[in-house]
Amino acid sequence: MTPFASPRGRRRQHRWRTAIAVQALLAAGCGYTVGSGLPARGIRTVALDVVANDTYRQRLEVELSQALSRELPVSSDLVLADRRRADAILQVVFTNADESTLVIGGLDSPVREGAFEGRVRMRLVRPDGSLVLERLVLDRTEFRSPIGENLTSARQELVEDLARKVALALTDDF
Repeated sequence: MTPFASPRGRRRQHRWRTAIAVQALLAAGCGYTVGSGLPARGIRTVALDVVANDTYRQRLEVELSQALSRELPVSSDLVLADRRRADAILQVVFTNADESTLVIGGLDSPVREGAFEGRVRMRLVRPDGSLVLERLVLDRTEFRSPIGENLTSARQELVEDLARKVALALTDDF
């Protein structure tokens, strides 16, 4: 015999279903959404502008462009497209890239632990130039020489993390 076979059990089951339905309606009414809402605004495809670099660190823009072209199709609901066919254009500018020493080493390894910080400004604009979305995205990675990490590995991690955060900023309101 099932627990809901009796009239009392059926009432309990009905109350349980009603409570679930009410919770679902309340959640829907509280402004919870899934995704960025960009498709509802007519943006399904995006063109990636060449990433600009306002820092003195060379080639960061190339590395970030490559990382973004890999990350956007994976982490966002947007499809990469040609600029002539895209619903919007993603513009990204490296505005800051700083290295800092956290733990000073000896003569053989001057930096035992360090950090690499980066900041990019991203803008999503329509082909007519109107602004859809603008965000400042920051990240920081650390490296430790004793375990084989260095500034190069930290730089690669920073670029990958920034690309992921840009994609997430297009997907969600974070």
